[in-house]
Amino acid sequence: MRPLGSQLIAEFIDCSTDVLNDFGKLKEILTEGIEACGMTLVSVDGHEFDPVGVTVVAVIGESHVVIHTYPEARHASIDIFTCVDGPSSRRDLLDFLQIRLSPVTVRVVDIERGNPLGIKQKDWITCFSACGYETRYHVDRLLFSKRSEFQQIDIIENESFGRMLFLDRDLQISDGDASLYNASLVSPIVRQEIPLERVAILGGGDGGVLSELLRYEPESVILVDIDQEVIEASRTHLRTICGDGFERPNVTVLVEDANDFLARESGFDAIIYDLTMFPEALTRTERADFLNGVFSKISGSLRPGGMVTMQCCSEFDEKTKELLCEILSEHFADIVFETTFIPSFCEKWMFASARVTRCASPAGETPTSDVAASDVMP
Repeated sequence: MRPLGSQLIAEFIDCSTDVLNDFGKLKEILTEGIEACGMTLVSVDGHEFDPVGVTVVAVIGESHVVIHTYPEARHASIDIFTCVDGPSSRRDLLDFLQIRLSPVTVRVVDIERGNPLGIKQKDWITCFSACGYETRYHVDRLLFSKRSEFQQIDIIENESFGRMLFLDRDLQISDGDASLYNASLVSPIVRQEIPLERVAILGGGDGGVLSELLRYEPESVILVDIDQEVIEASRTHLRTICGDGFERPNVTVLVEDANDFLARESGFDAIIYDLTMFPEALTRTERADFLNGVFSKISGSLRPGGMVTMQCCSEFDEKTKELLCEILSEHFADIVFETTFIPSFCEKWMFASARVTRCASPAGETPTSDVAASDVMP
């Protein structure tokens, strides 16, 4: 699951004593600040403690804001949690409250909520793993950082792995071993001598898989990624990974949802799935249902004999492997799982490939023939 929100935890030290024990005034300040910062106020309430202390809670359309005061210590604790907007409104509200409560000193921690749960640190990026550990990467230089419509995008330089792309704090690719990752998605198609007249890449906005595929001179490639910001950031900062792939005359880049694309396009020799296997932050559909729908559409968009390859998960992620085995066996045959050690991931990564061995169904329809998984590696 991707992060589902961000939370500012702040301590206001040595505040003005004028309002810390005034429940009505604090409600007024919080209401004014929320509206001034463009947030959606749903309700505001709280409690005045005896003999001193106030808690004010505001429910907002984006989540919640809480102020808890300790007048005897001239102290206020602030909690601002938002799940759908960018960081500016959180910071703006914190600045507003700082002006009105006049603390001498402020301490702030910025937390990514959801899964992973992480504290933002200027010189480090922490990636969550569902397998009982986390990986931290040192930021030698921050090259790009922006919240797009869909996700947080960060590109850094690291001493060991060169330039690295993170989406919602999840490592996507790095200079140091991009060739290993990209080849793991392209080489099964080449080994099986699949025709390369028409190939689609779903995701892959960094351009790495595209660059690898172009080495084999495909006739036509369509790359589909929902986030234009990722493509542009990669063009600017990850040229060692994407090369000139986006500018090649035989390449079409479409900025749209892969599901919409698959619903109308078919006749592909190969489709490369370089999207997440954890779509919880992008859809309210149950993961199994979402992935089943996507791979059903992929099956229907491939020509008979066509191949799909995909990045899957850590080799330790048994739940995702089991889910994919079940889903792929409904729509494909000749299913093969392989692992590749990706040094920047600090673990072996699972990739899969499968074939369509029946008459193709129209795009978007669920195949009716029964196929079974074969050659599934442990």
